[in-house]
Amino acid sequence: MVSVPQVLTILGLAATQVMATIDPSLAKTPQMGWNSWNNYACNVNETVILDVANAIVSSGLKDAGYHYVNIDDCWSVKAGRDNTTHRIIPDPAKFPEGINGTAAKVHALGLKLGIYSDAGTNTCAGYPGSYGYEQIDAESFSEWGIDYLKYDNCNNLGLQGNATVSSTRYKRMGDALKNVSRPIFYSLCSWGTDDVWDWGRSVGGQSWRMSGDISASWDSVVSITGQEVPIANISAPGGWNDMDMLEVGVKNSMTNTEYMSHFSIWAAMKAPLILGNDVTNMTSDIKKIIANKEVIAINQDPLGASVLQRWIKGNTQLFSGPLSNNSYVALFLNLGNSTATMSATWSDIYNSTTVNSKKSIPVRDLWEQKDLGNSKGKISVSVEAHGVRLLKLSGRA
Repeated sequence: MVSVPQVLTILGLAATQVMATIDPSLAKTPQMGWNSWNNYACNVNETVILDVANAIVSSGLKDAGYHYVNIDDCWSVKAGRDNTTHRIIPDPAKFPEGINGTAAKVHALGLKLGIYSDAGTNTCAGYPGSYGYEQIDAESFSEWGIDYLKYDNCNNLGLQGNATVSSTRYKRMGDALKNVSRPIFYSLCSWGTDDVWDWGRSVGGQSWRMSGDISASWDSVVSITGQEVPIANISAPGGWNDMDMLEVGVKNSMTNTEYMSHFSIWAAMKAPLILGNDVTNMTSDIKKIIANKEVIAINQDPLGASVLQRWIKGNTQLFSGPLSNNSYVALFLNLGNSTATMSATWSDIYNSTTVNSKKSIPVRDLWEQKDLGNSKGKISVSVEAHGVRLLKLSGRA
């Protein structure tokens, strides 16, 4: 085991941090895909991954934009690395053809494969981490055909507590990924520690977790939304605040109204859309939510601007933001326990005191998928308890 003083020497924490250059082509819009942890935890194997990949294709989710199939923790041999090469060893019982064999089959479906490791000595489940082996692991991932790396923060030798320490540790893998032949999306799972949103780009990250782990509950969705509010404007093409995996359809943990709100907030705040449900066995209601192409289009809008919170009035909140093609999106959120009528003026939505209140603008409801006609000066809508109304305005006042 390497001691903390030795590690500090290795990292050279007194040195000035070198700014890394990310590849913006990997993250022009927030990433979309699926992750194994919520539904399978450590019971992951090639059969699971291929069943999910086939379901993503057959269900139409691939066509909706979900392209990454991500293996989370527990995919390797737990005992340790190869004694000669020092490489992590894929568990032969779980992946009999190796990760490269699974990757080839996933790629044949037109999808991409992701994998998991940790910026510490071990992963959160106790499997080998990548700290000290970053270049070896990056080369393995590249040779195996990996397209995406989720990089966790467990067993990190106490190397966190300020931005310099944490960013230097994550930069080691960022630099390693730049030195391999295959482009690999770098997803920092640092739990929002040490203001990762301020340095995630500089270490090569395309996304960074801005909070602790989400749980399958409405309270967790609301909590993470609140944590995202003050940093929402940091998300932009090339790098995104990651609000963690989607809980839509996981464990029947919320109502369909709450699932729709959850999905709407993540989409409008430009968070990655990484599914966590069992896509091989989902209800039509769940599929309708996660495959709503008009809501997904808000998330994937090329302008890449998150909605921002405009006001809070009691249990209701208004969010809005610009889209490409001179459009705008407005999200009305009701955290209360009864239906509420919500109204917002053009000044509220466009965040300006110089709007033309007489301008008539076409409005479309993205969940009902229907045009609501033209509105002039303001919009009033009825919003269910724990619900949202997500509206697209085709023009600006």
